[in-house]
Amino acid sequence: MHYKNFRNATYAPAQYLRDTAVGGIEADIGHVGRYLKLDKIYLETYRSDVLVPREKMAEVKALFEKYGYMTSGGITTTTTGTLMGAFCYTDPEHLKRLGDVSAYTAEMFDEVMIDDFYFTNCRCENCIKAKGGQTWAEFRLKLMQDVSENIVIKRAKEANPKAHVIIKYPNWYESFPACGYNLEDQPPVFDSIYTGTETRDPHTTHQNLQRYLSYFLPRYFENVKPGLNGGGWHDLFECTVEDYIQQITLTLFAKCRENMHFCFPLMARFPSAYMAAAGAVSDDIDLFLGKLGSPAGIACYKPYHSSGERHLYDFLGMLGLPLEPYPDYPAEAKTVLLTGSSAYDDGITGKIKASLLAGSSVFITSGLYSALKDRGIQDILPMEVTARTVTSDRFTFCPYAHNNTEFHRAEGDITLKHIAYSTNDLWVLAAAQTPYYSHPLLLRGSYGPGWLYVLNIPDAPADLYKLPAPLLKALRGEFGLPVSIECGARVGLFLYGNDSFIIQSFKASPEKVRIRIPRPGAELTRLDAPPHRFDRKTEPEQARQKADESVFEVLLMPGRYAAFMVG
Repeated sequence: MHYKNFRNATYAPAQYLRDTAVGGIEADIGHVGRYLKLDKIYLETYRSDVLVPREKMAEVKALFEKYGYMTSGGITTTTTGTLMGAFCYTDPEHLKRLGDVSAYTAEMFDEVMIDDFYFTNCRCENCIKAKGGQTWAEFRLKLMQDVSENIVIKRAKEANPKAHVIIKYPNWYESFPACGYNLEDQPPVFDSIYTGTETRDPHTTHQNLQRYLSYFLPRYFENVKPGLNGGGWHDLFECTVEDYIQQITLTLFAKCRENMHFCFPLMARFPSAYMAAAGAVSDDIDLFLGKLGSPAGIACYKPYHSSGERHLYDFLGMLGLPLEPYPDYPAEAKTVLLTGSSAYDDGITGKIKASLLAGSSVFITSGLYSALKDRGIQDILPMEVTARTVTSDRFTFCPYAHNNTEFHRAEGDITLKHIAYSTNDLWVLAAAQTPYYSHPLLLRGSYGPGWLYVLNIPDAPADLYKLPAPLLKALRGEFGLPVSIECGARVGLFLYGNDSFIIQSFKASPEKVRIRIPRPGAELTRLDAPPHRFDRKTEPEQARQKADESVFEVLLMPGRYAAFMVG
């Protein structure tokens, strides 16, 4: 491998391999290799009715191996003339083709990846009949599990008992059940899994994927199949150079074992600036990635097959909240963060109670509270998320058991649900202000030795980015993190288990970031630059309030990151 901490991989689609002369492929190897050190390539045998002949694949495989590449196989389960090219998995002809291609690929490669078009959206008459009285999600989850076990894996292993079969899951994880991706039952039968970390341009693309997904999703999948989430896959589509590089950095910050650049022919034809930047960031991150411990953060819970407040965890991660997501409830965690997706768990209210009675702090969103209003949540903290809304750009912060002490203006209007509550039965820590009225943004109430928090989520989740920096500082402070940041939104914080951390800007302008460590006398050493210690910056008003912390100030340039070790 060229790097100590990860493999750089790429992928070559079937049509490119079939239609490009071997000399042309060799020229592309030379061009890409001038900028980016690649260790491995997945050579696709089939996509959209294109099958690479065995003789051509053998020639191409030998060529890449001559240049030092590891080679594996790939399959994209698409055809022509259907929505997104999806197969119909009740069609005998499609099923036969899938089995034949799985066997064909495994005969040539000991490792085979199924690309992320392995889903179904078919509603043909046969699928309608097979579905019967089930929901589409129920039908498709069972169907794709059966196809996975009895066609894809079975035929591949029959052809090559050594075949290691990988399923690559896409970035659109909130829609998995609807399209048959069975995240609970498929990973145990596949040898390993792979993560789509493509966020591309979050401003104009219709998927509404925030950049933090490139870190959040591989961490989630690592906890779905520990030790066997093979890598993260990003691409060049709809990307500026900055978009492309940030996908790579977050994929690596998540400690992915492979860093997949999709795809090889596209890299050969894109402007060289993209490849040069990708090569430079790979070199730079490898220098310090091994010094970071295991990723850590606020335990959050997204049950298998769940959706609700879609992708909200990604928006919250963009506020500088470091998250570590799990498919099972993190009962041992001292701090838990839950969004509307947790309502999929029929027993979630009881689990929240158990955490609180164990002395934990549990943060839930207004969307989750509403979903649980008839499921016992009011027995913990009675309040009402009303149907009324309020729009404001003025916010106030009120420390526990004190009056409002700070008033701040947001970067624009934010629309929230109005929450009705009983005065003095719980405490409003932050609120939106309208003339002669306030509307809770963050509330806290006790239950046994624990604290339940409710965060009021704006109608447009991206409006969270408009919240004033002092309010975000107060929100982060409630989580009791070993490191927290003080700045506006769209700056990420990534924590690791050995007192190391990274801050990453997603902004288009420089940002002065204050780093707060809740102990006196702490020191910071820069990991991604020549050794440098940062002086503590004391603020008289905060030094009077908290004498047991160390505060540092860093100027973070647009789109850049900085890695540190706390000493």
